[in-house]
Amino acid sequence: MIALKFEKIKSTKAFTDNIRWDVTPKIFIAPHTGPGTEQIDLTYGYMFYVEMVEEQPALAVMVLKPMLSKSAGYTHEIPDDMLKECMQCDESESVSGMYPITERLKQWLKKEFGQTG
Repeated sequence: MIALKFEKIKSTKAFTDNIRWDVTPKIFIAPHTGPGTEQIDLTYGYMFYVEMVEEQPALAVMVLKPMLSKSAGYTHEIPDDMLKECMQCDESESVSGMYPITERLKQWLKKEFGQTG
């Protein structure tokens, strides 16, 4: 996984327009665990999650693809308190060292990306 510059992430419209806010690590591992009865489509977009990288919490990016999704990169350029807060989630929500982003971090990211809602 490579280090990503947050300013580059923010300025890449093709990326920010395709963030899958509905996909969490738990849903990524078991797509049928999402809300409702339909399996969630994991064949497109990007998922954010938090994981330990170089002994520090980092915001990671997963590229969702039809055959082989993969972690593309990470950044430490996020407020540390928000990253640590993500790691305090209920144990059932973290999977294989991947922690879901909190609502607080989600709203902060949306504001940074100029998105509403």
